[in-house]
Amino acid sequence: MIFQLIKILRIFTKLRKKRKSKHFLEITNKQKGDKYELQIGKEYQNNGYKVYFKGLKEGKSDNGIDLVAYKGDEAVLIQCKNWERTQVKQEQLRIFLGDCTSYIEKNQRVFANKTIRRVFVTSCENIDYGVKKFVEENEMEYLVVAYKK
Repeated sequence: MIFQLIKILRIFTKLRKKRKSKHFLEITNKQKGDKYELQIGKEYQNNGYKVYFKGLKEGKSDNGIDLVAYKGDEAVLIQCKNWERTQVKQEQLRIFLGDCTSYIEKNQRVFANKTIRRVFVTSCENIDYGVKKFVEENEMEYLVVAYKK
């Protein structure tokens, strides 16, 4: 009986350490990110778009595009960032813009007769002047959508 208790305590201790580990936090953040992508994708679907959940289906191979939404002759390339406290920087927008350009070039036939919109969605309400200016100058859309827990 004592040996069984010791064994149970060892298992419990391992689980506690795993919960506190960085890996456990990364999984939790990824799950939050996936849920946020689903939330945003469903909002587009509710507005009549057909949505391809690129980030969820392709994982890290999504090349910076989380969602692709289609409606009529319009295509929307969307990056979702569930950053409630982390403010978006121009660097993330530059990367997204480059990812969009690359994705459009690789899929020219799909986008040949489409009007393309680039949308960066975040849950962080804080936006600085430089980010606002970058969005305006590069004909992007920047949306703040609260994360529904």
